[in-house]
Amino acid sequence: MINKKLHTPEGVKDFNPEEFAYKRGIEKIAETAFLSNGYRRVSTPTLEYSEVFKTTSEADTEKYRFLSREGDILVLRSDMTPPICRMAATGYSDSDLPLRFYYVENMFRYNEKNQGKLREMTQAGIELLGIEGIDGDCEVLICAISALLNLGLDDFKIDIGHSEFLEGALSEAGVFGETAEKIKSAVADKNYVGVSEIIENIDAEGEIKEFLCSLPLYLGGVEVLEKAEKIFKTEKPLNAVRYMKKLYDALKDCGFDKYICFDLGIVPQLDYYTGIIFRGYALGSGYSILSGGRYDRLSASFGRDFQAIGFILKINELISVLKANGITFKDKKADTLLVFEEKAKGAALSAGIALRKNGMNIENFYGSIDEGLKYAEKKGFVGVLYFKDSESVKIYNVSEGEETVVGLSELLKAEEN
Repeated sequence: MINKKLHTPEGVKDFNPEEFAYKRGIEKIAETAFLSNGYRRVSTPTLEYSEVFKTTSEADTEKYRFLSREGDILVLRSDMTPPICRMAATGYSDSDLPLRFYYVENMFRYNEKNQGKLREMTQAGIELLGIEGIDGDCEVLICAISALLNLGLDDFKIDIGHSEFLEGALSEAGVFGETAEKIKSAVADKNYVGVSEIIENIDAEGEIKEFLCSLPLYLGGVEVLEKAEKIFKTEKPLNAVRYMKKLYDALKDCGFDKYICFDLGIVPQLDYYTGIIFRGYALGSGYSILSGGRYDRLSASFGRDFQAIGFILKINELISVLKANGITFKDKKADTLLVFEEKAKGAALSAGIALRKNGMNIENFYGSIDEGLKYAEKKGFVGVLYFKDSESVKIYNVSEGEETVVGLSELLKAEEN
């Protein structure tokens, strides 16, 4: 039996200073990208009434549920989109549209079959409410791609699908009900054999049947859409394909077509999606590093009707990707060590306070100057300030081995300037 006092629960983790530097670095760059596109930060409660998430298909077993002392069922926030729709629907009017919100928050999901997945994860994302169609979709995708580029990534792909395509394709093939759900499940798992076994037993045109059998493999450029456009004849799948072609043209005009793929086998994981769905992938993680989509009907469940689209950056997955790509974030730490004799302690600590106000990062050391110099060299400090008395300060340049003596007032005046 493990000593629980010495371990974290399954699915959660600590961040040491080096790892946290990655986490905070990603968050800051994401925030810069969001702010530069006009998005404003919001925050919602970690605890919500369970009714807020009743609009999603996410299984109740994936939520952390609690019974409050008042008898209400509460859940830990598992997704930011429904709470933001709640906030927008109850706090804003039609005249306030469009609304551009961003957030950096922790989500909580219970994965029964953990398989290395975290149960507490950080997400940074945006929600755009009140802009419909290509304009809104293109804006959000540009923001997503820009955020990844700002992180220093270039070798990544955004796979785009449409929530209406597979439904329409199966309908044209005459597949409904339980059989359609089995096919969707197999397609979502990229189970080529499973899809083929089911499709072989349906009565549909040969070309459509062949296309559906290969659907888990239909991932590529705009040629994937062009092939589907030639095969299907009914309105639903054709509208989805033609819409994605228009979106591709808009992104190509911005020079972002190199980052775009189309996956006609994307199956919505949440049932509030109504249009495009997308996921981003990069070397260094077997999971998606971002995901998003359009959800035009979700706000109606909160009493309002906003067109909306958003996406999330998965911070924990991005840490793995950045490490795999050799992208680092420096842990911002003190670069100056403050060493003092007992008789100069008051003057040294007061000087440290003043110097920190002027922007210096200073760590106090409680020991002799010889011990302090060894510590500074080991920990990579740039300089050491040594107070032998209250009147003067000896400055050590650790890397160059130089020493300079200055008056205390002279030191403080120099740092102010």
